[in-house]
Amino acid sequence: MEQHWLIIERFDNWDADRTNGFTFFGLPDRHRNAALEIKKGDKVYCYVSSKISAFSDIRIVLDAGLKKINEDSFEDIYDRSFPYYFTTAPMLVLPREKWVPVKQLASLLELTRGRTEASHRALFQTSIRKLSPGDAAVISNVMRRAAEKGRSRKSHL
Repeated sequence: MEQHWLIIERFDNWDADRTNGFTFFGLPDRHRNAALEIKKGDKVYCYVSSKISAFSDIRIVLDAGLKKINEDSFEDIYDRSFPYYFTTAPMLVLPREKWVPVKQLASLLELTRGRTEASHRALFQTSIRKLSPGDAAVISNVMRRAAEKGRSRKSHL
């Protein structure tokens, strides 16, 4: 059964991932144990921090298990504080202007419901964490609607 994961990135790391086609996600050593549970076919929901605080894309995990980044792996796309990675492929990437602010979802997500806005910061400081299926469905549905917004109007022009 697929699992759902929340990954948190600073904008500069997200931009590096975009440039690389969202083909992998790098992790620091301290999150290695949590990430060992990631399996092929799991879904990964990306949240961009860096004072942006929004959901940007959904990726699918291509291979089970973490891999170690060697010196020549990714030509310094990530700094050396991310020695591990898992492979991904993009499923849905929103244009920057359609990113979904966490404020829009805070009352709907189990992860944030009932918490103050200030306490959200602590929740979104861990590079990776499991998402409940309910939270994954909420994020996915809102992101898909954001992706569709404006398309139907353009198709009628």
